[in-house]
Amino acid sequence: MIERMPELSLTRVSRWFFNCYLLRGEDDALVVVDPGMPRIAQDLAPLTTELRGSVRVVTATHGHGDHVGGAVDLARRSDAAIHLPALTLSYLDGAHPRTPSLAQMARAWPLLFGQPFDRGGAVGSLLATGTAGFGGPRGMVWTGPPPTGGLSEGMSLPHAPEWTVLDSPGHTDDSIVFWNERTRTLLSGDAVVSIQGRPCFAPDVVDAEAAMRTEHRLRDLPVAHLLPGHGRPIHAESVWAL
Repeated sequence: MIERMPELSLTRVSRWFFNCYLLRGEDDALVVVDPGMPRIAQDLAPLTTELRGSVRVVTATHGHGDHVGGAVDLARRSDAAIHLPALTLSYLDGAHPRTPSLAQMARAWPLLFGQPFDRGGAVGSLLATGTAGFGGPRGMVWTGPPPTGGLSEGMSLPHAPEWTVLDSPGHTDDSIVFWNERTRTLLSGDAVVSIQGRPCFAPDVVDAEAAMRTEHRLRDLPVAHLLPGHGRPIHAESVWAL
């Protein structure tokens, strides 16, 4: 499923309830956020041709496999740099990532029914954790060269300086979001998902107190466009008022 949002200079590419976003940055650079499907490069190829740009940056809101499963292959094919949350990089050096328990994950079950089922998305999500990222019994998995750099609070997204990195722990310890103040757009990863047209703060978490702090912080942002990692985007004068 492809949803073009030219007024926001981005495109959503979705398989089932797994969202990937393609942002137009400066100098015709394209930035890919949350390339979770292992075959995402094939999904994005016709779009990069249509947009007449080249993928320069591959990034993610956290290190779960369904957000980074296609990162290495996409970066390799595009000769792009990979920038992941700084804490995610520590997992590559042996630090142990926390991930929501099965009981916590069950709280997100309504997401399964919010968008049309896509077999490729279902298979891709199963393959993703074994391809790159964490979320399975093996901990953090990574093949190929290490990422180029880490993203921390207050940094601008490389090649897309209108987007600012904000820490948003709770769903995972390494979670971040990307905020565009000019367009009032929040790329929220799993810190906020959408269920039945309404925002839902991370139903499955590893740290309830951190998740609450993240919720309070994000509610202070005047968000008009919520682009979640899972679920349909929400557009309103204030998405928090829905």
